[in-house]
Amino acid sequence: MKKLTILFAVALLLVAGSAQASWYLDFEWALGDDGAQVSSGVPGLQFSTSGAYNWVYADVTTGNYNASSDNGNVYGGGNYFMSGNVNVWLGPDADWGRIDFTGEDGSWFETGYCSHSTFYLEAYDANGSLIDQAVGAANTQQMGGTEMGYVSVSSANNDIAYVIMHDTGNFWIADNMSGDASGVAPPIPEPATLILLGSGLLGMGILRRKNR
Repeated sequence: MKKLTILFAVALLLVAGSAQASWYLDFEWALGDDGAQVSSGVPGLQFSTSGAYNWVYADVTTGNYNASSDNGNVYGGGNYFMSGNVNVWLGPDADWGRIDFTGEDGSWFETGYCSHSTFYLEAYDANGSLIDQAVGAANTQQMGGTEMGYVSVSSANNDIAYVIMHDTGNFWIADNMSGDASGVAPPIPEPATLILLGSGLLGMGILRRKNR
């Protein structure tokens, strides 16, 4: 029983993202939050929400966005591609999107994007020095694209403190972000996830006792 308790505690730490580990964000938890600022309800990540940087959610089920989802439903003219119903973009008064890793120890970051012009992803260290940069081609339907593109940056020194994304005119969306950094805990359906995890571990413990 003691071993089971320890195993459960370790699993909870992994779920909470207390150690440096890979994470993935698809933003689908924000369904219904169209236009709201992107929450820093993702511990370990800070999405910029002021000035020239202002991340907001775009829920295409409202019909307000000229985007296509991966299940074939088209909203507006369907010029922008995404892989679900919710993505993120910069409000009408912003230009660049910045995401800080509070642990300042990321080793890689990747994002899906759909842009009307060349798209840039840049990684910086805590001193503001450029570590790595990736460039993606324009890929909206008008620009000849057929799906979302992906760009990634990395650091062999695990010192990515923040990333910046931009194009040349604020005509882009982002989705399906992933990477690693300490303390990052993507939003999850807490009760369902923990109940499922606890049930599985409890079942393992019962089977072990029976085997004994």
